[in-house]
Amino acid sequence: MSSDLRFSLRRIKPQKRRRQLTPRPESALAFLEAAQPPLPKLLPDTTVYIDVLQGTLAGRLTGAEVWHSTVTEAEMAALCGRLDPWHGKTPDIVRQLVAAIDRRPAHRILAPDRSVWQEAGILSGLLARLQGYAAPHRQRVLNDALIFCTALQNGCTVLTRNVRDFDLLQQLMPAGKVLFYRQAVES
Repeated sequence: MSSDLRFSLRRIKPQKRRRQLTPRPESALAFLEAAQPPLPKLLPDTTVYIDVLQGTLAGRLTGAEVWHSTVTEAEMAALCGRLDPWHGKTPDIVRQLVAAIDRRPAHRILAPDRSVWQEAGILSGLLARLQGYAAPHRQRVLNDALIFCTALQNGCTVLTRNVRDFDLLQQLMPAGKVLFYRQAVES
């Protein structure tokens, strides 16, 4: 076992956690709608890119220092492969996803390193055990944990509308910062 993994296990203490976590009320969470400028350095979850492409997050991130994760890039690339190629809207959606990835400045892309992978593995495994996650949810929460731990390592705040998973991750590792938002309805 590497020393980084030993350190992470001592810090997270998965063996001390035995009870299912309870989601916190929204009043206990930080939301973008209530955030005062300036916004912190942000690392968006994949929900942000989807909402930006759909026009439901327009203008709400003006002036923010935004960084990008290779994990969200992989999730969007997976979507390109998962979409039905014979559906009429697929080519346009794929073009939009590719353009969104291409717009990311290379100097603002963060990739999880070995220690982030280890901590994300511990956190996602711990959540899978405590919350009783089935196999499909375990992969999604590993991706979320990778984004969460990458943000923590790089002094960023995760921006997401995925309250369910990121609230639980933050409960396990309170040092991680998360800013939630509600999906705006198109007018």
